[in-house]
Amino acid sequence: GDCFGEAVVDSCDVCSGGNSGHVADSDIDCNGDCFGDAELDECGVCDGSGIPEGACDCDGSICIAPELFQYEVSSLQAFYIFKSVTIDAYEIDAEDWVGAFNGDVCVGSYQWDTASCYNGICALPVMGESELEPYTAGYMLPGQVPTFKIYDSSLGVYYDATPSDYIPWASLDINVLDNLNVEADCNGDLNGDAYIDD
Repeated sequence: GDCFGEAVVDSCDVCSGGNSGHVADSDIDCNGDCFGDAELDECGVCDGSGIPEGACDCDGSICIAPELFQYEVSSLQAFYIFKSVTIDAYEIDAEDWVGAFNGDVCVGSYQWDTASCYNGICALPVMGESELEPYTAGYMLPGQVPTFKIYDSSLGVYYDATPSDYIPWASLDINVLDNLNVEADCNGDLNGDAYIDD
């Protein structure tokens, strides 16, 4: 209704621009429908369902720990930070997992996606046994040294891993180690037990 105004009728037949207070085509949803209710989901897909159930990201990466790497969170925790995690000196993939154990009991695990970790270095949570939390029976006690495993997701294989140092567990400690590695024996077998005799 403005003489010499700049408002125009947009694609949805709504007066837009100028002094109308309406942004042209702002009533079009991501499907291109006027007054539609389709929206972009968290993965950028129009009217999509977002991150698949049980996945960590839009690519469908699984965020549920592998079977042997499942554990309960304890109020007593320490962290083991590895500057590098390798299988036979090759960096593991973002879909691979690192687990900490006290004997046969998993006491912590983490998917080793360094792109999502601070400065590309991930921290492995390692849980302790608490009298107030019966489900933590068998978890770490002060002075015990955890062992570690790596899960190669592409092969579905668990490997024993060797840390660059053996640091006893204590609640609230943050331990920084240079490396965690799966070693090959003299025959080239990962976790093999072949050795060079005398």
